[in-house]
Amino acid sequence: MSKEDESFVTIGRVLREWGLKGEVIVLPLTFDPERFSKLKEVAVQVQDRIEHKKLKSVRPHRNNLLIGFEGCETPEDARRYRGALIKIKESESPKLAGGAYYHYQIIGLSVYTTDGDYLGKIMSIFETGSNDVYVVRGEEREYLIPAIKDVIREIDLEAKKMIVKLMEVEEE
Repeated sequence: MSKEDESFVTIGRVLREWGLKGEVIVLPLTFDPERFSKLKEVAVQVQDRIEHKKLKSVRPHRNNLLIGFEGCETPEDARRYRGALIKIKESESPKLAGGAYYHYQIIGLSVYTTDGDYLGKIMSIFETGSNDVYVVRGEEREYLIPAIKDVIREIDLEAKKMIVKLMEVEEE
């Protein structure tokens, strides 16, 4: 698989430039911000263009990271990366324990009930603190599906499909 063929996943977003040495402040979008310190190179998506950049420095800064790219030496160089997405190859994502999934693996799955009814596709995920909630958009309505064992019965990434058991709602 060539560099162009492989899928990329987003692990951070550049907020703004920092200091006089061309560093950028990055908001980590990953469960493990430590992974940045193990990376040698990342893909940086600036609008519709992807640049492959070697990392020369990574260090914590409050709840974010300060990152230096090779060839990015001044605040003016760094400014052009504002809003850019930091990505890695999907194959570089660490494997998760059984039953755990990355958001990019869940978004886009087709959702069916245990009775075989098609509900729609997962369009987004929001975190509530206790569990994630999948936003499923169907033809006529939107469903909010809690990511809990009582509801999620099966996830088949190969078939791009999720089976759910809808919860009973008591009418007043």
